[in-house]
Amino acid sequence: MNPRFDPPAGQPARARLLLLHGAACGPWIWAEGFAQRLAAAGHPCEALTLDGHTLYDRLSAVRAALVRGPALLVGHSLGALIGQRLLDDPRVRGAALIAPVPPEGLWWANAHLVASDPVLWNEVARMTGPGEPSPAVLRGLFGPAMDPAAALRYASRLGHESPAALMEAQMPQPIVPGWVHGRPVLVQAAEHDRLIPRDAVERCAAWHGVPVEVLSGAGHLVMLDAGWEVAAERIAAWAAGVPR
Repeated sequence: MNPRFDPPAGQPARARLLLLHGAACGPWIWAEGFAQRLAAAGHPCEALTLDGHTLYDRLSAVRAALVRGPALLVGHSLGALIGQRLLDDPRVRGAALIAPVPPEGLWWANAHLVASDPVLWNEVARMTGPGEPSPAVLRGLFGPAMDPAAALRYASRLGHESPAALMEAQMPQPIVPGWVHGRPVLVQAAEHDRLIPRDAVERCAAWHGVPVEVLSGAGHLVMLDAGWEVAAERIAAWAAGVPR
C-alpha cells in the first residue's frame, strides 16, 4: 500500500510528488511529518513501497506510479539513486535528492566507512537482520541533537533489505548527466551523515550540474532526524518553482 497525503481543501494544487524511501526502510519513513509538511505546501504526495528484490523491480514500481501522471521525485539514499535513474523519463519533472547514493554507486561510500569506522560498517551490515539496533548504528543514522528514545524507536523499524538490490547498488549506475536530461535537481547533504560521505554527495551534485545544500545538524535519516522541517520546507519551496 502506498500512503497518499493530500493538500488542504482549497489549497491551489502544485506539482505532484512521489516519495522514494531508501534501503531497509518503507513508506512509513515519510509519514512521521515530512510528507504532511510537503502536502501542507500544496503538493499531493504518494509514498511508494520499494521492496523489490532488484533495482529493476524498484524502477518498475516508480514507473507504474508515473502512469497516473507526471511527478517530481523526492528520493532518500537508495531511493535517490532510483530517482536519478529515471531522470530521462519524460514523465519525471525533476528530482530532490536527500543524502543520495551517487551515480558511481555505493562502493566508495562503503570503502570510506570501512576505513573510517569499521565498527559502524559492521553494525550497519547487520542492521537488516533481526534484533535491536546497536548504539553505533544510532550514532551513524542520526545527528547529535536527535532524542535517543526516538532514534531507537525509528531504527528498530528498519530492516528486511534485499541483498541483491544492495549488491547492484554498489556498482556505477546508468544515470544520464544533467546537461543531457535537463531536469531541475535539488541535492541535499546531511552534515553528520556517516553513511554517504560529503565528497560522494558533491560528485552526485556535480553530475547533475547543481550545488550541494548542506542540512546543518542532520544525520543520514534526514526525514526522521531533529530539524527535519528545514529539509521539508526547502524541498517544498524548490518544488513550488518547478512547472507541473
